Amino acid sequence: METAKERIFSILKESGVEFELFEHEPVFTCEQAAKVRGVRAEDGIKCLLLNADGKIILALTRGDKRLDLEKIALLEGAERIRLAKDREIEKVALCKKGCVHPFCSVKTYVDCALAEKEWIEFNPGCHDKTIRIKVKDLLGLLEDSVVEKISP
Repeated sequence: METAKERIFSILKESGVEFELFEHEPVFTCEQAAKVRGVRAEDGIKCLLLNADGKIILALTRGDKRLDLEKIALLEGAERIRLAKDREIEKVALCKKGCVHPFCSVKTYVDCALAEKEWIEFNPGCHDKTIRIKVKDLLGLLEDSVVEKISP
């Protein structure tokens, strides 16, 4: 079975977009990741896999922002929305909790705050690596999954 890391590196290499890879000690939150990489939390992506009335969706924002889950539920037309459970994350994102990435191949909502940055960082489905990529390139790669850009 393909891992998230393998899928992401395959996508990046095939696309030819410029990116950097950093290896570091394992991290489990946006704040930990920023600290170990020596950047601000706003330089990373917070990827939240959500369950909206049984449908798995993804929401992306900068690491220093909070997502309005009620707003996403409204956009989705869902009565209930919650964070995905560990087994849902493993099935959809092919990774463990704490290292969900932007390439989950599900309906994706992107916070417009991401566009305020030129470069952004995310983990490729593992706790000990980080990818740095131009925001415009990342959004281009996600184009087929992104349904809506949301404002905070």
